[in-house]
Amino acid sequence: MSQPPDLIDVQQLLRGTSIEEFNRLAEEYFAREKDWTYYLAKPFGSIDEAPQLLINLAVTLQGMALFRGASVLEFGAGTCWASRYLTQLGCRVIAVDVSPTALAIGQELYRRQPVSGEQPEPHFLLWDGIKLDLPNQSVDRVMCLDALHHVPNPREVIFELGRVLKDGGIAGFAEPGPNHSQSPQSQYEMRTFKVIENDIDIAAIWRYALDAGFTDLKLAIFNVPPVHLSLHEFEDFLSNGPSTVDYGRVVSDYMQNQRTFFLYKETSEPSDSRFRGDLRAVINISSSLVEANTGEPFKIHATVTNDSNSVWLPRNAGPGAVLLGCHVYDDKGKLYHHSFHWEALTPDERKIYPRETVSVEVNVPPLPKGKYILEFDMVSADVSWFSRVGSPVVRIAVNVK
Repeated sequence: MSQPPDLIDVQQLLRGTSIEEFNRLAEEYFAREKDWTYYLAKPFGSIDEAPQLLINLAVTLQGMALFRGASVLEFGAGTCWASRYLTQLGCRVIAVDVSPTALAIGQELYRRQPVSGEQPEPHFLLWDGIKLDLPNQSVDRVMCLDALHHVPNPREVIFELGRVLKDGGIAGFAEPGPNHSQSPQSQYEMRTFKVIENDIDIAAIWRYALDAGFTDLKLAIFNVPPVHLSLHEFEDFLSNGPSTVDYGRVVSDYMQNQRTFFLYKETSEPSDSRFRGDLRAVINISSSLVEANTGEPFKIHATVTNDSNSVWLPRNAGPGAVLLGCHVYDDKGKLYHHSFHWEALTPDERKIYPRETVSVEVNVPPLPKGKYILEFDMVSADVSWFSRVGSPVVRIAVNVK
C-alpha cells in the first residue's frame, strides 16, 4: 500500500523561492489554461465553490463601507470577477495582479459581460510582487479575496496597502485560517503547481498593520453553510434557547479556518453624505398652503438643518451631494410625480456641517391646474433619500389655479 507523500512545509517553500520565481509560477498557473470558461464564469464556475465565494464577497463588501465613486484597489484580483462587481456598483476599480494572463482574462470578462449603465472604466495594473505603481494615499478602499495567503511577503504587502490607502480608508480581506497550508487541497496545489498556500496568522498581520499605519482591526464571524433548523428549533433560537448555543458552536468550528477581517486607517475628518447610515435632517417650510398659477413656476421658502454627524457634500460633488427634493401627490394622496424637483442648498456650492442650518429658496417647476401635496425630503445623490433611513419629511398643500 503506497504511503502518502510527506507534507510540504510552506515556510520551507517560502525560504527556497524568490519573489520573481513566485511571480513566474503565478503567471504559469493561469497561462497553462487555454480554455477560459471557468474563469469567465466565476463566481459561478463551480457549484461547490460558488456559495463560499459569494458569501466571502458579501461579507467583505458589507464591511468595507463602500460608496459610489470610491476608488477601490482589488489586490490579487486574478481574473477580475469581483472587480467587475465593484465596477457595477459605481466604484473606480484598480485590478492588481502579478499575472498578465489573469488580467487579460479579466479584460475579456469585462468585454463579454459589460456592466450596465455609465460606470467608471476599470484600470488593470500589473504588479511586480514588491511595489504598487500608485501614489501615496491614492485609493479609498482595498479589497483582497483569498489572495494574501498566496504572497511570499505579507509584511511588505501590508505596508504597500497601507501606503496607498487614504486616511479614513478600509482594507477588507477574506482569507483562510492558521492551518490552511496543511489541508489536502493546499498540499495538492503546492505539490502540483508550486504556488504558495500560506497560513494566515492574524496576530502577525495585526503587528504588520500597526507598523504600516493602520489603527484598528475587526474580524467578521459567520459560517458556510448556514444552519438549517426545524420550525420548533428556529423558534427556540429566537428565544435564546439551547439552539443558540448550538449555533455558536457551529460558527466557532467554521471560523477555525476562516479569517475575514478589516484594517482601518483612522482619520480626524468627519464622515460625509456618501454614506447612507447617517443621513438625518430637520426641514421647515414657511407655509403649509401655497397658491400658484397654472403653467408658472413658484417659490417655497425652507430652512434645513443638518441633524447628523456627517458633512453634507455640495451639488457639484457628484455621488453624495445633498439637495432638498420633493415628490408630488394629488389631493387624494396618490403619487403624481416621484422626484419632481431637487434644489441646491447654497448658491456657493459649499459643504454643510453638522448642526448647521441653511435657508433655501425652492424654485418649483410649473404644475397643471389642480390641488396637490408636495412632500419635501433630503436626498444624497446616488445614495438615498433621507426618509429611507428614518429622517422625517414635511408635506404642504399646493393649490394651482
